Amino acid sequence: MGNFDNTVTALLDEFECQPVLFVGAGLSRRYMGTPGWEGVLRQALEKSQIQGPEFEYYFQKNNGNLIGVGTDIADEFFEWAWKDKTRFPEPSYRSKDKSIFLKNFIAEILPKFEESNFSNSLKEELEKFKNIRPHAIITTNYDDMLESIFEGYEAIVGKGVLRYNLNSFGEIFHIHGSALSPESMILVHKDYEGWHRESQYFASKLLTYFVEHPIFILGYSLGDPNIRTVLGDIGRIVADDTGLIRNVLQIIWNPDIEEAIQREYSIEEGENQYRIRVIEIADLSGVYSLLLSRHELKDVNPALVRALAARVMKLTRKDIPNGEIEINYQVLESLTKDDSDLPRMLGLTLNDDPNKTHPFTLGIAAERMGLKSFNNLLPVIKKIQEKTGVDLRCDDNRYHLGVRTGKSPKSVSHKWSHAAIDLFQKVINGEEYSL
Repeated sequence: MGNFDNTVTALLDEFECQPVLFVGAGLSRRYMGTPGWEGVLRQALEKSQIQGPEFEYYFQKNNGNLIGVGTDIADEFFEWAWKDKTRFPEPSYRSKDKSIFLKNFIAEILPKFEESNFSNSLKEELEKFKNIRPHAIITTNYDDMLESIFEGYEAIVGKGVLRYNLNSFGEIFHIHGSALSPESMILVHKDYEGWHRESQYFASKLLTYFVEHPIFILGYSLGDPNIRTVLGDIGRIVADDTGLIRNVLQIIWNPDIEEAIQREYSIEEGENQYRIRVIEIADLSGVYSLLLSRHELKDVNPALVRALAARVMKLTRKDIPNGEIEINYQVLESLTKDDSDLPRMLGLTLNDDPNKTHPFTLGIAAERMGLKSFNNLLPVIKKIQEKTGVDLRCDDNRYHLGVRTGKSPKSVSHKWSHAAIDLFQKVINGEEYSL
């Protein structure tokens, strides 16, 4: 399998849980023949047979910026649709979004997932992909390929992610919308402006996944603008003090190489710079084999797990506090001599939340203080150590907390409290302080 297997296995062993997959258009292109973003826009313009400039005109006009290309083509579809109101369903003409016509058209022309069309080798590869049984999948794809492959997984579309209760298993988060709900699709300038405003809320909402699970990126090219935005937001939350996002690994498929290539890739987000590890391989099947689910998860029904989790949340948040459930406390006490007994009986794990007491990474703490990056605070921490003899990062205290993200002693995310920000500010201001 090449020299990448130790890297993948070590990351999985570190977290001891199912991975979260970040899936891009590359996999849809491989398994469905779906064209990339440029190809979709080109096909929409050609198949509509709109009388007007060809695709290259819009491409050159916008200097290759596909958001601009999509916006201009959406304007053409708007004019075309209103010239003949029989071209689209009547509700489209009542929409406040004039790009709805292009979105509807794209939703119609996207190919459908047909496993029967695959070669035998591709069917074997796809079967391994299916058996990964990821905890969740995040995608910017519009198509429904992932729902077809991962039976029982539930699609959560667009802003529905912000309202969704993330205490479950088996979701597919379409953060850029879905062809099943064309109005949700992120496609034109206005959509992307809204997305950039809200992307940090998406990252915060998905914080549990980003902190507690290994994340594997598949089907995206290095530097993809969509993935850069999300990774920048993830980095602000979970990157270590060197800027490395430890639990993220991007897989790049390159059939032209003989051996796997491993390297790091840097992502600049404002004044901050984050890094992820990248593996370039010629055989996706090898990676899928390493990611295959443990045996006991292969026959789990994701819908059943979600229903159980939702019922437990309702029980603890509503039914018991409202007195709607009679509780036999003797039975509960017999189950809770060990904190893990009751959750184990239910098939659950405990979820302690240190983010409430120590909510900041060093980068976010620096941002709160109006500094350019976490690098501005490293000399402050060193200055405190030189004066007091205490390295705040060596143990857990009111200022600092080392959040374990896996089995390895090095697998730690350093989090800081409001008290730490106050302390850093005093040191910068030259004020007296005591620990």
